Amino acid sequence: MTGASERYLRLTQLAQRAFTHGRLDRALALFVAAEDEAKRLGDRELSDRAFCNRCVVLLELDRIDGAVGELKTVLMRARDPFTAWMAAYYTAQVYEAEGNIPRALAYARRASEQAGTCGDRRALFHSANQHGVFALKDSCFSEAAERFQAALELAPEVGGDELGVSITRDNLGYCLMCVGQPAEGISLSSDAAAAIETIGARQYLAEIYQDLCYGALQMGRFDEARAWGEKALALAREYDNSTVSRNTLMLLADAAMDAEDEPATESYLQSLSEFYPDFRGMKDFLRAFNVRDVINLKA
Repeated sequence: MTGASERYLRLTQLAQRAFTHGRLDRALALFVAAEDEAKRLGDRELSDRAFCNRCVVLLELDRIDGAVGELKTVLMRARDPFTAWMAAYYTAQVYEAEGNIPRALAYARRASEQAGTCGDRRALFHSANQHGVFALKDSCFSEAAERFQAALELAPEVGGDELGVSITRDNLGYCLMCVGQPAEGISLSSDAAAAIETIGARQYLAEIYQDLCYGALQMGRFDEARAWGEKALALAREYDNSTVSRNTLMLLADAAMDAEDEPATESYLQSLSEFYPDFRGMKDFLRAFNVRDVINLKA
């Protein structure tokens, strides 16, 4: 940003500080002012970067509607690799917000390419994690595992926070479980659970316990799977996480069926049926096959 004026740099600095402290409306106003300053200078590259910064705030405010077209334009015309990375990265986030995971993944891949081109270590870290999340949601487990591994390798260098790193470690663990490496996956998810238990962020543990339930099932350790599943279910209900509650009940029903515990199977399926009030044959359907062979817990 060699052509940036002192006013542009100051406005950007103040906007970033406001964003960090959760003052989103002020951050938005300051990024808009920085964009106006860049336009006054006649510097499109600066203007594009300020626009991308503004999109960060709009995403947080859930007011990003209509910005994706301009983000794509910025991506196509940007000469600066970091600006192109920002445009691709935030385009991916917009598509995620719209629930379009295939498109989000496509732009996350573009962002990973641009991060590699610009060489910014934080961009590489954030892109690796974003790319991994969208690949995981799209059931591209090997691709996701590769990106999560890259994020974990970069985390110490860029100062990744312990909570975020632990969640990434669990995501990698789940990916390994899905590609036939359950023992390695369980080890990673166990480490993640231990770290988050120490931090005290209990609301994140339900999903990790769910993953450990899945891993134990993959290993044929049905009693262990049920122990993890019951812990996951209790926390999911405590924090009103209906997705984890539903998924864990499916896993628990599988574990009970494999252990030939009919009373427990019926109890889990009855609780699960509350999620599918219009699916009369749900119990028979779930008894017909192992749900864990077809479900993506992170989708």
